[in-house]
This record gives sequence, C-alpha cells and structure tokens, in this order.
Amino acid sequence: MIRLEPCQADEGVYMGGSTDPPHFYVYQCFFRDLGIRLPFTQFECDFLNFINSAPCQLHPNSWGFLRAFQVLCTVLGMDVSLRVFLHFYQLKIGAPPYCILSLSESKAGGLFTPYSQSYKKFKQEFFRVALVGVNPLGDEVFYFGGLPKFPFYWCPKPSRFHGLGDLKVTASEAVTIKNLAALPRPLDCKLVLSLANSPYRERGLESEYFVLR
Repeated sequence: MIRLEPCQADEGVYMGGSTDPPHFYVYQCFFRDLGIRLPFTQFECDFLNFINSAPCQLHPNSWGFLRAFQVLCTVLGMDVSLRVFLHFYQLKIGAPPYCILSLSESKAGGLFTPYSQSYKKFKQEFFRVALVGVNPLGDEVFYFGGLPKFPFYWCPKPSRFHGLGDLKVTASEAVTIKNLAALPRPLDCKLVLSLANSPYRERGLESEYFVLR
C-alpha cells in the first residue's frame, strides 16, 4: 500500500536514496491543480524514465502539459503516445544547484499554454509517498520486473531532449501528430484539464476552439 507522509522541516525533495520503506516526493499542486493521481499512468512513468527524473524534478507547468496531453488524446479518441508528445516539446535544465526541469515547445511548436504564469510556492508544499509492504518482485503498480517504473529519488543527470531526435514514429503516430498540429495551438491548459471529468468533453473542446474562434 502507499502511505502519504508529511515531511520534516529540514527535508527536501532532492534528498533520499534507497530506504525502507522506499518512497518518492510529490508536490501538492500536482493533485490540487492538475488532477494527477496515484499511481502515475504508464505514460507518466515512461516519460519520467525517458528523461531520467524523479517526479519533483519536473516543474508543475510541465506536469500540466503531460496531464493535458493525456486528457486531449482521450477527448479526441487518440492513443496516448510518448513519441507523439516528444515531437512537440524539448526539455530544459534549470540553474544549479537543483536544476529544475521544464518543458518548452520544440521547433514544431507546443500544444498548450502553461497552467500558471507564476508557481511561486510550489517548492515548499510537498509530501512523501511511502511504499509500505510493497514487494518489488510481486508488485506491478510501482515496479516492473523488480525495478521501479520511474526514478523514485532525485537524479543528478537528467536526459535532455529536443523533439523526437532520432526516434522514429509509426504510421498511426504520424497521423496523430498531423492531426494535433492542425489544432489552433496553443490550447488553454486549464480548459483542457477541466474536460477530464466532464460528461460533455467533446462539446466543450469544440465550442471553445472550433465555434467561438
């Protein structure tokens, strides 16, 4: 099971290593603002693995892009593909000592506006997710083949990327990229996220971008 734990006053998201029980840190705004849930989706795990990053190394606005992409694909009936997402973004590494990671648009242009123009206090609002009694060899929620599905602890050497790079897309992914590129970008991140639990998701997207504009 998972146990949500408050952190000590001298504790930071960049701390940690192999501990018992294993744990990782998350910012409160992930859940309060962006609608992220635990466990992370396979897409979110794959992205964190791709950039070699613990969850809190990635700026909340970039998490907003990840979440909005999943919602948008669901609304439009498209498969959620890591390679499709990478086509529209690149990863920037912030200033030391902690080098917060952020996504910006690739040469192809991004998909969404930032969720917030000013996330001032997010670094002070975080908690610890402890994996209590979880057997890595038997668990398939946070582990695969005995290994974590994503880096639990702060990684000193994240992997930068600029769009797809040398990665190849399938024919269906190429069609998805073409269809997403044809949208009136950038889409409003907050609007797209608001469609996640709406019974009129398709209507909401169409009225905002294909009727009113």
